[in-house]
Amino acid sequence: MNYIWEALAILFTGFCLFRIAGKKTVAEMTALETITILAMASTIGHAISENDLVKTIFALCALVTLLMFIQFLAIKFNIIEKLFIGKPTTVIQDGIIITNNLKKLRMTSEQLEAMIRQKGISSVTDVKTASVEITGQLGYELIKNAKPVTHGELEKMLNQLQSNILQQISGHDQPIQNDKKIND
Repeated sequence: MNYIWEALAILFTGFCLFRIAGKKTVAEMTALETITILAMASTIGHAISENDLVKTIFALCALVTLLMFIQFLAIKFNIIEKLFIGKPTTVIQDGIIITNNLKKLRMTSEQLEAMIRQKGISSVTDVKTASVEITGQLGYELIKNAKPVTHGELEKMLNQLQSNILQQISGHDQPIQNDKKIND
């Protein structure tokens, strides 16, 4: 019976520490976060087969504390961020694929083009800049002509069009009013 309570205590501690470590899906995690989560899972798995509850809880707390400490340092120091978390890598600039950066990422242009198509972009030339983020996701900015129109932009254009039409209509009446002013 004691075995069940220890297993529940370990799982509860692991759950709480996962929540403290952050709310991210696996696709959003950095390499450091992924390694920490895997180490925690391994520690929990070994702990259930062992009989040292306190030692396991301290090990789990140490892993999460180390992760949070490195994340804090990464916010303060760019060199720590670059070493442990990484930086986005630009792969497209002004519609041109940067093949040297693709080589650094061990990615082919076909893989990059597939990522672009998954974002609904039909041509590399429609992309102003694109980067492979630290999570492995593609971040991009489209060229002006390829950007979709937003609701706000559409409203602004419609208001301008309406204003132009009103000016044209009132412009036809204006010369008559101006003639009246001149004659008066």
